[in-house]
Amino acid sequence: MSHALIIEKNMIIGSELSRRLSNFGFDSFDHVWTEEDAVAVADMRPPDLILVGDNLETGDAVEAARRICEKRDVPVLMVTSDSFRVKQRLSNGAVLDGPFAFSKIPLAIKAAYNRPSQRTSIH
Repeated sequence: MSHALIIEKNMIIGSELSRRLSNFGFDSFDHVWTEEDAVAVADMRPPDLILVGDNLETGDAVEAARRICEKRDVPVLMVTSDSFRVKQRLSNGAVLDGPFAFSKIPLAIKAAYNRPSQRTSIH
């Protein structure tokens, strides 16, 4: 069983990410809209992968990922339109630059799992 945590305010993007991840073998998901919810949900149900978008209702998505990764080693995939800002703040995981093709998500997931200690940009 593979579980993903999606930290993204936009439900349409979150739903599409869930669908694509299920095609890649993930079978459970948590979708949160705030930094505090992300950390709390990850504590209750540790994810195998974290996907972080650009926008939250409150808090900061990158900071949420950083806080979660301080407690456990989890690959992080940034789905963002501002990869420069993200790369400066979060050194682990892969970055999927936006706007992006959803078809590139499997490649980005592989990069996040294969090189969790390096930044990788998928164009």
